Amino acid sequence: NLIGRGGFAEVYKGSLQDGQLVAVKKMTTGSTDEKTAGFLSELGIIAHVDHPNTAKLVGCCVEGEMHLVFELSTLGSLGSVLHG
Repeated sequence: NLIGRGGFAEVYKGSLQDGQLVAVKKMTTGSTDEKTAGFLSELGIIAHVDHPNTAKLVGCCVEGEMHLVFELSTLGSLGSVLHG
């Protein structure tokens, strides 16, 4: 279930085995080296962010393709909140 697309990634709605809804971010643009650099950069930043207004990182996957897994916001994306 594709729920968003940006310049470098697509975001899909998913669920964990315990039923928790998540947003799965898949890097889609760039060479393998560029995807790896972007993934590691974002992971390094978001892993240290703890703020009530940001999505919490639940986990990541590096086998095969690189994915970041976040809690799914019940409010939708930042863009939908700001612009309706």
